Formats: sequence, structure tokens, C-alpha cells
Amino acid sequence: MTPALLYLARHGETDWNRDRRVQGHTDIPLNDEGRRQSRRLAARLGAFEIHALHASDLSRAAETARIVGEALRLEPTLSPAWREIGLGDLEGRDGQDTHRDFGELVTAAAAQAAPLGEGAETFAAFEARVVEGFGRLGRDHAGKNVLVVSHGGTLKTLIAHLLGLPATRIERLSLRHNVGLSVVDFRHGRPQLTLLNDARHLEAPWTS
Repeated sequence: MTPALLYLARHGETDWNRDRRVQGHTDIPLNDEGRRQSRRLAARLGAFEIHALHASDLSRAAETARIVGEALRLEPTLSPAWREIGLGDLEGRDGQDTHRDFGELVTAAAAQAAPLGEGAETFAAFEARVVEGFGRLGRDHAGKNVLVVSHGGTLKTLIAHLLGLPATRIERLSLRHNVGLSVVDFRHGRPQLTLLNDARHLEAPWTS
């Protein structure tokens, strides 16, 4: 069982996004720019027919979802299933210190059986909870249009799973834009990625 249309949105900007720091499970809130971005996403999605709204329980995704939910007249259902991968003591590190962007960290985690950092989540455990979360979503909202507000690594992992891409190839998917919108269409019997990390709604004025 699957949704009809699955809308996927990355959360708005945080100070750590701006500073290129690895966030993982560290609960960094939206900054003012992130809230502005979330309002622009809400303006775009307000005209869409969306039946359910789910989000990561980390505050940067939860607040983005609440802002969008006001436009959709939906209360977001928050769950740790949609959290970013936990990277333990790598969290807070500057991307230039690690010589990798976050997507490469997730790809490296996918290629290794062991976690990348002390206290980090293994990629296998991360992928399993994301896939399980999607399974629950499909059972609860079969044939409906659903929006999930989550994190770059989480959404890339879910999209790769739905498209049958090996986890070690997820760096080929770019979700670099905060509040970027992706769409997976299940209405034709198999998942089709029809939009990836589109952020045109950040342009002013936005028209649908």
C-alpha cells in the first residue's frame, strides 16, 4: 500500500546549515531565514490537495511543518522515524574540517558497516527506520496525498529506496536547497520521481 502522491520537503535553514555544520540528531532550531523559507513553501503548498502531514520531531523540521500546516489546515504528526541520521561526535563539525559535505558523510556511512563516529547510528539502522516509517505511512494513507517534512539525508535515503538505487549511490541525488520540494508519484503502479529539490517558491513573488 502506498500514497497516491508523496510530497517531500526539506526543513528550513538553521544557523548550522548557514555555517555548514553537520547537524544529525542535534536539535538546532530554524533561524529567521528558515522561517521565511518555510512561509514561502507554505504559500506554494497551500493550493495543493494534501490529506496528511508528517514530519521529523527535530525542531527544525517540526517548525517548518507547523508553518506549512497552517496553510494546509493540517496538524503535523511528528515522529523520530523521519529524523536525520545520527552522526554522534561528528555532529557540530564544520564541513570543511571533515573535507566532506553532508551527502558524502551519508554515502560513506552507507558503505560502512560501522558507524562513522562515536555514538553514531549505523546506516543500516537509519535506512531501516526510514523504510519502516514509509511503510506505516503507506498503510495509514493508502491512495492519499501525503507531505513529509524531513532532512536531506533522510529524504535522499527514502527516494533512493523507492527508486531502487543502491544506498551507496545516494550522493547522486542533490537535496541541497532548504525547503526544496520533491514529488514521488505512485499512481501509475510504480514510484516515479517527478520533482527533485525544487525551490522556485523562494523566488518572489511566488505564483503556482
